[in-house]
This record gives sequence, structure tokens and C-alpha cells, in this order.
Amino acid sequence: MLGGDSKVSWPVELKTTLRLAGPIVLGNVGQILIGVVDTLMIGRIGVAPLGAAAFVNNVYVIPLVTLMGVLAAVTILVSQAKGASDERQVGRHIRHGLGLSVFVSVAACLLMTGNGFFLDRYGQEAEVVEAARIYYWLITASLLPALVYHCLKSVWEGLGWSKPPMFVLLSGIGLNIVLNWILIFGELGAPKLGLVGAGIATLIARTAVMVAMFVLTLRAGRMKRFLPRRWMSGFEFDSFKSMLKLGLPMGAQHLFEVGAFAGAGIMIGWLSKEALAAHQIAMSCASMSFMIPLGVSISCGIRVGGAFGAQQFRRIRTIYLSTLGFTFFQTLLAALVFLLGGSWLAEQFVENVEVVGIAASIFMVAGLFQIFDGAQVVSLGALRGMSDVNVPMLITFVAYWVVALPVGYLLGFSAGFGAVGVWIGLAVGLLAAALSLFVRLEKKLVGSR
Repeated sequence: MLGGDSKVSWPVELKTTLRLAGPIVLGNVGQILIGVVDTLMIGRIGVAPLGAAAFVNNVYVIPLVTLMGVLAAVTILVSQAKGASDERQVGRHIRHGLGLSVFVSVAACLLMTGNGFFLDRYGQEAEVVEAARIYYWLITASLLPALVYHCLKSVWEGLGWSKPPMFVLLSGIGLNIVLNWILIFGELGAPKLGLVGAGIATLIARTAVMVAMFVLTLRAGRMKRFLPRRWMSGFEFDSFKSMLKLGLPMGAQHLFEVGAFAGAGIMIGWLSKEALAAHQIAMSCASMSFMIPLGVSISCGIRVGGAFGAQQFRRIRTIYLSTLGFTFFQTLLAALVFLLGGSWLAEQFVENVEVVGIAASIFMVAGLFQIFDGAQVVSLGALRGMSDVNVPMLITFVAYWVVALPVGYLLGFSAGFGAVGVWIGLAVGLLAAALSLFVRLEKKLVGSR
């Protein structure tokens, strides 16, 4: 009901939020599953390759996730244009979104290429750095197809069609698994390439996903009326400016968080390749579990945005509190799995006893980590739905770079807790973010009445 604060029901609002979140969660799980599958399969060929994969992905994930945050503006702008029944404007956003994604991808690839000559400056073990070199170049090359796919996925989701991108991505995961099996282990007469094979498989799979998504976009009947009339011309500075004005704060939020996690991984690499491999295992499992609250938070943000536009403030509170309640119980379940089955989970990735022991200890912390992470991402999603992006950006910076990393360094190195100490620091930072963002959300809601 527009223009009023209608009677609201927690079960009804939560059910609607979860129904919207379903395809988003599956798409998010698909994105992270590629990395988890790589970790599972690489772990079978040794600790050094697994540590090298962890090191490379800690570096790669920074530009990937940051730029995904910037390109999230495409979803918002496309949905607004569709809501205004402006099909030509949708086409302009598609063209400018793709132009922006190619530009930032190429720029990021150039920066990562330069960084590739300094991998030995990160304080990692020489064995890890040597194993990582070729894999690093291959993963760097996969950044462009990954971001172009993400841009097209954002267009489809902005139009309200989230299932086709999900199916394309899941097909790409299947391709990645098959190629990993062939190229890592030398099956079907192929050479046994190990970690390099995993990099080739990832590059091919991401490129195939990008091509499939572009072909689907061009050929789908329901997309034809939205496609731009011109693809390579007619670019306007104001269109790029509007995308960046919305996308840069979201990209910065992603950068602060993922940069902190990547920094934690690099610090753990100072300890040993075994500690780094254990960190990669725990992070892979935590990231997979996190895809549920992340997808639910996106759905929460969409629904809060609709209620905010209708000035239904009581309904906003019901939407985000019911989402927080669901997320708490979901992350509590994940925490119990990590606490009770940490050793078993680690053993599925690698057979090294030392790595399994360190990973099991990290999983003890990852339980609390999950609960705090779920709470902060839901609050962040609700704030985005209310168009509040600048203050949350500052909150994430303080929580991760002023709290999480310094505390992690002190506990991990000065206090001697090692990798577990670094993870405790991350959990403390997530708790600070969750509390601060919730307070900001309540204050924003009161101020909007």
C-alpha cells in the first residue's frame, strides 16, 4: 500500500523477502563455488599449491569484489528506468554499464600485471611465490570476463529476471569442474598441469560464461526491446557520472571489507604455508555459508527501498528485523557446523595433519565470525535500500582497517595466537561493524519519519 503505513506481519514480510532472495542466493553460491571447487581439487596436489592459490586469490579478490560493488549501480539504474517505463534509458544503461565494466577491467588488469612482478615482496614463502606465478597471470586474465558477466547479470536482475544468469553461471561451474579434473590431474590424455591447469580451467570457464551471457542477452526475446540501438558509440559523460556517483561508495565498502580479509590472508602467509592453506580452507567454507545472508541482505535492501519510497517506516522495521532474525538463526546453525565439524571439513580439502589442525582451530572462531558477518551485511543492505551509502562506507573503513586488522596483528603476532589470532581480529571488526551499522539504521529510520 503506497502512501501509508499498513498493518505488517513478520511471517508475511519474511516469506516475501526469502522468496525474492532465493535466485540471488543461488547465484551468489555459484560465484563462490568456483573458488571452493578449485580449493578442493588443488588441495589434492599439495600444501604449496594450495597456499599459492590462497595467496593469488587474496590478491585477485580485491579488484574483483570492489569493481563488482561499483557495477552494482547498473542494477539500481536499470530497475529505476524499467519502473519509469523508459526502455531507451535501459538500453543506455546497458551500453554504459558494459563500457564501464570493460574500462575498469582493463585498468585493473594492467595494475595487477604490474603487481605480478612484485609477488615476492608480500612476505610469502619462496615455495609459495614460485608456485603462484603462472597461476597469477591466468587468474588476472579472467578478471575481464568475470566483470563483463557480472554487468550483464546486473542488467537482468535489474529487470527482475534473476534465474537466467544463475543457470548460465551454474553451467560454467560444471565446465570448470570438468576442466579442472582434466587439466589438474592430467586425465583423458591431457598433460598433468597442477595449479597451472586450475588457472587455465578458470580462465576458460569464466570466458565461456561471459560469452554465453552476452549471446543470451542478444537473443532473448524479452530483452530485445531493452537493447541499445548503438553499442559502440553515443557514450555520454553524465551517464558514466551517475553510475560512478552511486557505485563508488558501494565499491569502497566492498574494498574496505575484502581488502581487510585479503590483508589478513597475507599476514597469515607470514606464518607458514601450512597456516595459509588452513586459512584458505576456512575462508572457502565461511564464504560459501556467507552467500545466504548476503543474498538475503540484497533482497532486504530491495524491499526496504520500496517501503522507504512509500514512506512505510513501520514496515521497514518489520522487514529488516525479520531478516535479521532469520539471518541470526541461519548463521547460528552454520556456527554449530563449524564448531562441531571443523576437523572433518578441513580433511575434505587436504590430508596434511598440520593444516587440518590449524584449520580446525580457525573454525572455532569462524562460528562467531559467521554470526557477526550476517548481522552486519543485513544492516548494510537495509541502509542501501534507504539510499544511505556514505556513512556506512566510513563505518566499514573503521571496523576493518582501524579495528579488525590491528587487533588481528596484535593477537596473531604480538600475543602469539598465530592464524587464530588474526581471525579473532576479523571477528571483532565484524562485531564492531554490525553494532555500528544497526545503530546507524535505527537513527536513519527515526530521522526519516
